[in-house]
Amino acid sequence: MKVGILNSQYKIVVVFIIKAILLYVAWFIFNDFIIAQSGVNDWLNHRVAYDASVFLKLLGYTTSIEPGNHQFLIDINTKRMVGVGNPCNGLELFALFAGFVLCFPGGTIKKLWFIPLGIFIIHISNFIRAASLALIQYYNPAYLEFNHHYTFVIIVYGIIFGLWIVWVNRLATLKK
Repeated sequence: MKVGILNSQYKIVVVFIIKAILLYVAWFIFNDFIIAQSGVNDWLNHRVAYDASVFLKLLGYTTSIEPGNHQFLIDINTKRMVGVGNPCNGLELFALFAGFVLCFPGGTIKKLWFIPLGIFIIHISNFIRAASLALIQYYNPAYLEFNHHYTFVIIVYGIIFGLWIVWVNRLATLKK
C-alpha cells in the first residue's frame, strides 16, 4: 500500500519537473523571438510606471512619467526618481507564476480564472513596489539599492509564493 502511494507521489513530482522544464524552455524561446520583438515589454514598462505614478498621485504627490532608454522614468515634483525597464516590469514574474499553475495539477476552468487573477495581484504589487522605490529615492536615496534588491524582491516573491500556496492547498486537484 505505501509503495503505491510513494510511486504516485513520485510520479506527480516527475511529471511536474518535466512540464516545468519544457515550459521554461518554451518561455525563453517565445520571449526571445516573439515577445522581445513585439513591443510587449515597452507597453508593460509604461503600464507599471503609469500605474505607479497614478498611485503616487492618489497619495498626494505631483508625478509624471517620461520615456527613457528602454524604460519609463517616474518623476516626483519634476525630479527623476526611478526607471521601470524590462527586468522590473513583472513579465518574468507573470510567466513564473503562470508556469507553476500550468504545471501543477488542477482544473482548466480554475486555471483560466486563477492565472489572470494572480497576474493582476502581481502587477498591483509591482507598481506599488515601483512607487515605493520612487518614494525611497525621493526621501532617502541611500536606502534605494538595498530595498530594490532585497526588501521588495522578498515581498513580491512572497506574494507569488502565497498565491502558489493558495493554488496548491485550495484549488489544485491532488489525489489524497
